[in-house]
Amino acid sequence: MRKVLFTVISAVFCISCGLDAPEPNVYAPFRCVEEPENRVYYPEEKLVFKFNSDVNPNSVASGFSVSSENVGKLESIVVSGDTVTVLPPLPAEDNIFITMTSALKSSDNRPLMTGEQFSENKEIRELLYETGKKLPEVAEIIPDDSRSMTAAVRFDSAVEIKFSDIEPKPEDMMKLDEWYVFLFSKTVDSFTVKKAKSAERDYELENVKIELPSNEPEKSEVSFDSSVTDTTFSLSVTGDSVIALALENSYFICRKGCTAVLDGLEAEKNYEVNAEVWTKTGKVNRSFAVETDEASPHIMISEIMHTPSLEPQKSWEFVEIYNYSAMDFDLSNCFIDDKNDGKGVDPLSAKNEGSDLILRSGEVAVVTGNEAAFGDILPPSALWLIVDDTTIADSGLTGNESVQILCDIDGVRTIVAEADPGSFKTDKGFSFTADAHGKKCQSEVENGTPGVYEECR
Repeated sequence: MRKVLFTVISAVFCISCGLDAPEPNVYAPFRCVEEPENRVYYPEEKLVFKFNSDVNPNSVASGFSVSSENVGKLESIVVSGDTVTVLPPLPAEDNIFITMTSALKSSDNRPLMTGEQFSENKEIRELLYETGKKLPEVAEIIPDDSRSMTAAVRFDSAVEIKFSDIEPKPEDMMKLDEWYVFLFSKTVDSFTVKKAKSAERDYELENVKIELPSNEPEKSEVSFDSSVTDTTFSLSVTGDSVIALALENSYFICRKGCTAVLDGLEAEKNYEVNAEVWTKTGKVNRSFAVETDEASPHIMISEIMHTPSLEPQKSWEFVEIYNYSAMDFDLSNCFIDDKNDGKGVDPLSAKNEGSDLILRSGEVAVVTGNEAAFGDILPPSALWLIVDDTTIADSGLTGNESVQILCDIDGVRTIVAEADPGSFKTDKGFSFTADAHGKKCQSEVENGTPGVYEECR
């Protein structure tokens, strides 16, 4: 009996031990359990990182860092419980670098485990996210001093706006690059663009309100001044209330005055040219009877390579001249200059002795230093001109100094062509390019296209 009782007591004791045994003390590593997906993020979005435990906010500065390729270190980080968030706006069209180390701690002071297991090397977790283009925003409004019947609005990137999406409805609307110009039936101090579709992103801005000052506009007279050549009609308009000009099918932002050129006219021919000036107090119409001059030769600077990627740089600089007229142009007694300061003016001469300096209609000339090796690059039709030094003009070309071609005409040194590369920024190794229609662009290929005239797209 005593043996049976002992057995029962032992069994009960063992069962009791099993029920009351403590759970094993297992260490749970502190980990990042949810990261932003790998895709392009837009500036208005945020990057969210979740952890398996609350984060110690005091450890974020040393254990979680955010930087971008273009901006550098970013400070817009917030901690809330088990989440670390990189707040918008993110830098546009950039690369965002996230770095996490074991210095990031949980609220109970456990270090972040960045690899599969803890290491004495203190492994670093690094992530990369790409950002896309920002949403368009209103960058400029004209006028900025009063109510107006005409309002010009520029967005910082291209948008598409429909006439029917303006409230109140305008009487007329015109578009010029990133500008939209609206003409209303009466002066307004605000209007709404109900929809503006981004040309670069699949997104529509809604109810963009444009506000002008409430001051009443003062009416001012519009002055006109015109000039004519064999191929162009030039019109200058001025006036305190002038905002925009429509000359035939071309449009211009005026800011109290501007000059518009209508090109491509035929010599010795009569034209009727119509102009509309949009002002704070309405539209002014004017017609001009134009008789073009006799035909004459014309040249332009069509390309400037000021920062080539080839070495030595000065040997690969060039200026390209294009004859866009129907007549040949004689470059004898002509010079090249930059800065327009009269210093460092270089006379032009033919690279090949005995060659004339006649630039044929529709052809190009290339100006280089006298030691440049362009012989295998230029097409046979190009006229190769050199200066009397290894560099062009004042110790070479730069991206912020205008270039002029000057010729002695009837005893007077006259600028016959001019271009300012500073008016259109180009990447290193790509040339500043202009065409006969007044457009400017960057060369499509590295180190330019010397000897080949190209239109800007």
